[in-house]
Amino acid sequence: MKKVALICAICSIVSFIPLLGQDTTISPDFTIKGVDIPEDYDIAQSNTLRVTLPNVDDKLVKRVWSSYARTQLRSKVRYDRKTKQHLAEQANIKSYGSTNLEYESRQSGKDVNFEISFQETSYVETEVSGFSQRSINTTNLQRNRAARTVLEDFAREVRREQTRLEMVQEEKNLRKLEGELRSLKTANTRYHQEIKQAEERIQKAKSNISQNEKDQVDTQKKLQDQQKTLELVKRKMSSI
Repeated sequence: MKKVALICAICSIVSFIPLLGQDTTISPDFTIKGVDIPEDYDIAQSNTLRVTLPNVDDKLVKRVWSSYARTQLRSKVRYDRKTKQHLAEQANIKSYGSTNLEYESRQSGKDVNFEISFQETSYVETEVSGFSQRSINTTNLQRNRAARTVLEDFAREVRREQTRLEMVQEEKNLRKLEGELRSLKTANTRYHQEIKQAEERIQKAKSNISQNEKDQVDTQKKLQDQQKTLELVKRKMSSI
């Protein structure tokens, strides 16, 4: 009777433990208050932790991770062609230590699902009254808590890089607009100069017209005088 009760109790414990390898997803809201922190039990039982990065390109995520893993985790990032795995070897996770990571980045619409996986087992096998029983590896709980912090920090780095690129683009747009404004100001100055030169030409033309009209009056008088002189000469010719 006691053995039957013990078996039932063990079965209840095992059925409560989630499946090995189940993902733990961190909310896409990366503000500290908005991060959805899984329960310690859920964290400890999983070898894979995932974060969803919203509105970002997969290439950018991989580039940021490569830099982050080298500089922050002091890890050797490489791609294993035989196993087709992306690896971050000897990753130094703060408050846990050095470990090997497998990581994967997948584009899903406008978002990217990024995950890191550990190769260590998440359970400790023990034997109770001749029966095998699995329990949570407390070391993995510490590891995954630290890894969760790494993912949160990495998500912020992605957000920073997105913002930096956005700032670079906006600065580029600003410089373009500044250039356009300089061109417009230069054109405006040129137009004013052209107007001034045109006004000077108009003023000169008006002066020329006035002088021309005076010259016409003088020339007309000279023409009349010359006609009179010619008549006198003609009369003189006739009298000879």
